[in-house]
Amino acid sequence: MGESIILTDNQLQQLTGRKKKSLQIKWLKENKFHFHVNLIGKPVILRSSLCNSVVMKVNDQQEPDFGALINGKET
Repeated sequence: MGESIILTDNQLQQLTGRKKKSLQIKWLKENKFHFHVNLIGKPVILRSSLCNSVVMKVNDQQEPDFGALINGKET
């Protein structure tokens, strides 16, 4: 059987560095991950949304202004 479509409890703890549900939710919000909270208050994050979040974060990074180094500009 393949991987589950949602992160396991251990994977969620590894991602957030937190065991407590409320702290996991806080971390996910602060880091702008898309997730849902189930009926027992546990954050549920789809594996696909995790992959999309990481790709979006990488794409959002700006390239440094190397021209500023050559031209002596300060930013």
